[in-house]
Amino acid sequence: MVAFSCPTATKIVSLCAKPEAGPAAKQLAYRYGTAKKVELEYVATADNGKRFGATVSPAAPGASVHQLWFNRGDIRYLLTECVGGSCPHGAGVAVLNPEKVLMSARCVAGDTPSQAFFSRSLIEFGNGADDTRSRTELIKTEDSDNSLDQIYKTGRQTR
Repeated sequence: MVAFSCPTATKIVSLCAKPEAGPAAKQLAYRYGTAKKVELEYVATADNGKRFGATVSPAAPGASVHQLWFNRGDIRYLLTECVGGSCPHGAGVAVLNPEKVLMSARCVAGDTPSQAFFSRSLIEFGNGADDTRSRTELIKTEDSDNSLDQIYKTGRQTR
């Protein structure tokens, strides 16, 4: 099941879930690359101990950014979707280290409708981490500052 798919100007980032009985997922896979070559893959399962993080942050009046990420060392790979209000852009992908935003790309519309929104069968975002509900043990909700001010305003944008 495709849980998030974001075509950027040059790459595609996706989050796919392998469901078990019921709505819970027994595997979540992040993939980044082109249709011909996956450049980065991160797979979380109950057995391998890998997990994704999730939170919600305000972005603009009446708008909030839903975020889902994983870490590899001190590098964070972040998927975002902005909903409501005056969103600077709908969805995207970013790569961060503790000091700065290394890359930020917006999702662009293609020939088919975009799936750059998180599947509600995996996670129900609320107004913050405390009222966001994951439907799988592979996503842990927590408060986190993911440099949204840089990503949504001054971060390096790749279109």
